[in-house]
Amino acid sequence: VRFVSLPVYIDSGSSTLAAYQFELKTKSGQVKIVGLENGEHPAFAEPPYYDTAALTKDRIIIAAFNTGNNLPTGKTRVVTIQLQVIGDTEPQYELNLTIAADSDGNEISAEISFVKGE
Repeated sequence: VRFVSLPVYIDSGSSTLAAYQFELKTKSGQVKIVGLENGEHPAFAEPPYYDTAALTKDRIIIAAFNTGNNLPTGKTRVVTIQLQVIGDTEPQYELNLTIAADSDGNEISAEISFVKGE
């Protein structure tokens, strides 16, 4: 058993990022999600919301929003997921951005990524 961090980034380009929702699935390996940490920008200083029911199906749905004026643009870390890795198999993840939106509630084009770390 070991513990790893999985920082997740959203790149909204020149658009402001006010809201997002994404799904993380484990494609192989056995992991248990043990915590969520806030993002790096003050707009996402609070840990995001997540679907507790999805945790039992090797996946998690995470979302956050901010109605303020101080919103990030470009690439920003929105959450760090803390995982317990069980066994010797290196986990493989699938990450899907469901939606990203600006402060007016308009869907924006954005890219999501993660960095494997310990």
